[in-house]
Amino acid sequence: MNMINFRGDGDNGHVIRELSNKINKMEIIQQAYFELLQDKGISEEELNNKIDEIVAREVKGRYGGRKKACPKCGKTVQESNSHPFKTNCVMCGTVVMFYPFEPDQDPAEEKTVDPLDALGF
Repeated sequence: MNMINFRGDGDNGHVIRELSNKINKMEIIQQAYFELLQDKGISEEELNNKIDEIVAREVKGRYGGRKKACPKCGKTVQESNSHPFKTNCVMCGTVVMFYPFEPDQDPAEEKTVDPLDALGF
């Protein structure tokens, strides 16, 4: 396991050190997961096959581009490339979360919600 060690001088030094620490922690967590999987009988080949499967289905990239229906107004909301995991619906302003392991929704299957229904008309 290679630990990253940035000196982080200058105006952004604290940000670089913080990111370096987060990366190092994630490396330790990933190593622990890998060793637990091996302890449970999952082979390195099985793990590599799963990685290949995930990479193959992530053609568009993991963050940005995913779409789903707004839970409030039903309009299609697209995940932001710059702010993964959440975006605001441009129609009603509702915060829409895009969790990393939720299945992608087919925009053709989205439900149509009349925003006037919430007003009681």
